[in-house]
Amino acid sequence: MNSRVLTGLFGGFLLLALAACNTVPLEAPLQMSGTPSSNFAGDEAQCRAEARRVGQGHIGKTAAIGGTGGAIGGAVESGDKALAGAIVGAAVGAAIGDAQVKEAQRNYLVQCMQRRGHPVIG
Repeated sequence: MNSRVLTGLFGGFLLLALAACNTVPLEAPLQMSGTPSSNFAGDEAQCRAEARRVGQGHIGKTAAIGGTGGAIGGAVESGDKALAGAIVGAAVGAAIGDAQVKEAQRNYLVQCMQRRGHPVIG
């Protein structure tokens, strides 16, 4: 692979690492700015279940896009490098897609709880 392709792939890994540092998992406890109401536990269970459905299929799509980009970048060099680029690109795409989905799920959970009137801040 040429240096442009490698630089792009390593840049993707760097972005992934930065995104993963700021992503709070869906399962993490919610932070509150006040006292939870009596129906907090039931609302939390429903919102967490809904949040788990956010982003279904996104990881696979992002992996496919990354794989295609890696294959195109590798094809500029040779056929062998196109396959290697596709594999690395798909791995980077899947990892980035996973981080995006986790962030979207957590955001959905917080917003769902806020819409139900709970003093959730994160």
